[in-house]
Amino acid sequence: MKIDKYFKLKNDLETFNFEKNFNSLSKTLYYFSFLGNIFLILFSYFFIKDITNSIPTLFTGQGIFFSIFIILFMTGYELFKRFSFQQLTGTILRSRKVTTNIVLGILVSLILVTGSFYLSLNGAHRLIDTSGTVQTAVDSSVNKQTDSLAKYYNKEIDFYRNQKSTTRADRKYRDSIVAVLQTTKDEKIQLVESKISNKSTDKLNKVQENNTAFAIMVFFLELIILIGVAFDAYYIWTSYNEMKQILTTPKYKQLEINLRLLKLFYQNGRKKEQDLTISKSKMISLVSASKISANQKEISDFLALCSELEITSGTRRKKVYNMSYENAKGLLENQEI
Repeated sequence: MKIDKYFKLKNDLETFNFEKNFNSLSKTLYYFSFLGNIFLILFSYFFIKDITNSIPTLFTGQGIFFSIFIILFMTGYELFKRFSFQQLTGTILRSRKVTTNIVLGILVSLILVTGSFYLSLNGAHRLIDTSGTVQTAVDSSVNKQTDSLAKYYNKEIDFYRNQKSTTRADRKYRDSIVAVLQTTKDEKIQLVESKISNKSTDKLNKVQENNTAFAIMVFFLELIILIGVAFDAYYIWTSYNEMKQILTTPKYKQLEINLRLLKLFYQNGRKKEQDLTISKSKMISLVSASKISANQKEISDFLALCSELEITSGTRRKKVYNMSYENAKGLLENQEI
């Protein structure tokens, strides 16, 4: 293993930094959650569009108008749902106790999630539900085959019924044949209906399985959105707290002072590369006027650090800025970190 790779692994494995370690996960969950919103908008569209299709035609292009309106409305709805849940998560992390605002936020988020789930689930159901088509096909097939059987046997039955019987034995024989034909017709019709019914039951069961699968999928889409939004809010808050704790250490307090001194030293960024630097006495006066909590030793150390990092160069009486304020700021931050 190369030494530079070892030190990189050592830094990654031995130094825990929440912001760095979970940055990729947070971005992945957050942007992946938008995919869930897209599918929920799509499913909701089919449900609402089915309702708007029942509205009588009032103007030209009504179908296109409602299609655009539904997409825009559901997009706004999903974004508002994300925003509400993100704010709720942030409020819970800040308060860490039950408040009126949190209870109201939970109710609003619950209503929004329930509404989204209802619209999406019904839209998915409208999209894949073919039970009506299956039932229509079954009825058509049953009617067609039973009509064919009934036509054949009714013709035979009519043939025997219309025969003239000369004796009582002939009539009895004719009636027995008619009874057999009628029984056979009923049995075959019942067999056809049973056979087709079994096939339709299998198809309807398949449709029900698809409905269940889509219900589970819609549930997980909602869950993906909530996890992505909630973890993003948690990531931001935890990273902020982590940085806040780091900044309380003496090293980072000094960094904060040095950055404020640098801003003052560059006259809020007005000083450019190769401009003459301000004198130490003027720097002390500016620090005092700006009420920065830095003593003369800290100011001297800061000016010495600028020379050491080659932010400034030159003689004691004539020094110039070697770089812009932004470059000097970046150099100072990297050196301190």
